Amino acid sequence: MQNCKRVVCPVDFSTFSKAALDEATSIAVEHRAELSILHAYQNPAVVLPMSGYVGPTGDVLAGMRDRLTQELESMADKARNHGLVVRTIVLEGTPYASIVDYAKDWGADLIVMSTHGRTGLSHLLTGSVTERVVRLAPCSVLVTRARGQ
Repeated sequence: MQNCKRVVCPVDFSTFSKAALDEATSIAVEHRAELSILHAYQNPAVVLPMSGYVGPTGDVLAGMRDRLTQELESMADKARNHGLVVRTIVLEGTPYASIVDYAKDWGADLIVMSTHGRTGLSHLLTGSVTERVVRLAPCSVLVTRARGQ
């Protein structure tokens, strides 16, 4: 890949996404690219008729974001040990849309992410963040599979 200067690696903290981060780090080192490690989550709140907002309070969400940021920073330290410039980003929203929007806004050249290899009913019911990112991304997407998948 020519002119690969910005690599995005979305993670969900699974072993699969950690393997994708290893791949993204290798590519970023090879191309002397910047690396963004991001985690996108959907707010677990629900709006119920007659009851209103049911879900975590602002303090709980802030604490969750802090823990997510700390975990991302820990992952980023490993990549920084290779001399990379690494950003960590926590985004609230629909995961696939947040990943695509971030890649667009940041001017990413490549997204590296994993697949969990779900098939059949599980895939039908949950959909695939990876599949949607591949279809909508503004740049190339490298999909990795962890060993044993």
